[in-house]
Amino acid sequence: MSQNRKGLGEIITGLTIAVLFIVILSLVVFAARGYQHSVELQDGNGNIRAVVSYIANSVRDNSEGNVSIEQRSGTECLIISSDEGYEQRFYLHDGQLMEEYCEADSPNRPDVAVKIGDTGTFALNLKDNGVLEISTDEGTSYVNTNRH
Repeated sequence: MSQNRKGLGEIITGLTIAVLFIVILSLVVFAARGYQHSVELQDGNGNIRAVVSYIANSVRDNSEGNVSIEQRSGTECLIISSDEGYEQRFYLHDGQLMEEYCEADSPNRPDVAVKIGDTGTFALNLKDNGVLEISTDEGTSYVNTNRH
């Protein structure tokens, strides 16, 4: 009889250890998936904020102050013009925000433009006081285009 109890005790101990191992392994996998999901969300949000910041800094870095919103190839574009006849142009193409350096008044060329980020929204408003409002999926940023 003691042999049966010893065998049953070993079986119960083995099953308990196996169940605890499975529970611990499940918790590790669940925590890793949760962490991965939060990192993906954070990266996505950082990308959109970086896009708006990049555009705002490009406007601020423009020493000539020639900023306008114009239609090019049927698309609303933010244009930063130089006195040498070239433009830095930002526009939305197929859910991607594009940046292009080109000759003034030339058509958009998304095939040679640089993708600076993904967004479904790119709205621009240049107010009378020279403040540019830039809106994307993640919010709105304001930058003063006036140079003094």
